[in-house]
Amino acid sequence: MNTVVRAFLSLAVSGCLVFLMAVPPSIGVIRSTGDFQVDGSKVSGNATLFEGSTVQTAAAQSKIQWSSGAQIVLEPNTRAQVYKDYLEAATLRISPADTHTVAEILTQDGNRVSVSASQGLVDVRNGAGVLVATVRPGLALAFTAQAGGASTATKMKGCLGMKNGHYFLTDQATGVTVELQGPAVAASAGHQVEISGSMIPGATPPPGASQVVQVVTIDSVGARCNIPGGAAVAGAGLGTGAIVAIVAGVAAVATVVGLAAAGTFSSSSKPAVSTP
Repeated sequence: MNTVVRAFLSLAVSGCLVFLMAVPPSIGVIRSTGDFQVDGSKVSGNATLFEGSTVQTAAAQSKIQWSSGAQIVLEPNTRAQVYKDYLEAATLRISPADTHTVAEILTQDGNRVSVSASQGLVDVRNGAGVLVATVRPGLALAFTAQAGGASTATKMKGCLGMKNGHYFLTDQATGVTVELQGPAVAASAGHQVEISGSMIPGATPPPGASQVVQVVTIDSVGARCNIPGGAAVAGAGLGTGAIVAIVAGVAAVATVVGLAAAGTFSSSSKPAVSTP
């Protein structure tokens, strides 16, 4: 083999290696019975997803399945950006909590995002990465980020408990546990309360809490409770339509939009949402 041929083959092999190294690894796939868009290109049937792929559904649902096995169904006319461990819809980061999670997302009016779970847990965080809800199977919540000045606003309801010198409250709607601080907190320990206040930026929460909240108002709204650490069953007895919590500047509303009607839930597993 002469020198010219060897040089040509060497360049060809090097070029192939560079091309292969430049191709990013896939993070999952998206499937649909209709058309959808990936990074602005129209696709039918299915497509491979890469880190940061932008997906826009059309008239049909589309199912995203990560390489881990977790699945999220995007409702019609929903837009999201997909990453290895989560997706972004509006200003929220939505992540399957485990590989068995099956969930559903619907975006409306640009900044409203509805999230439901039929299997496993779904964590919802604001743009700063603060946990604002853990959506459990059968629960459906719609989230709307508050205006810029209210990015730390918090309004929660649940059983106020004390553990290791810290006061905890687990919101009955979102399942988020926070530490409460303020002069009126201690007197309400052991009661069902509704609080308003603001997240303390940069504060380090104790184990078991996702954030620290400075309480501005606190009201007793029920009988005494005896739940260690303020733990509660998220989603119990929620009515639809009204704001049920504001966590780190994100309002949560109980909803059934896009769930049973889309066929995700069977008649025996519709979201646990009741009217007042």
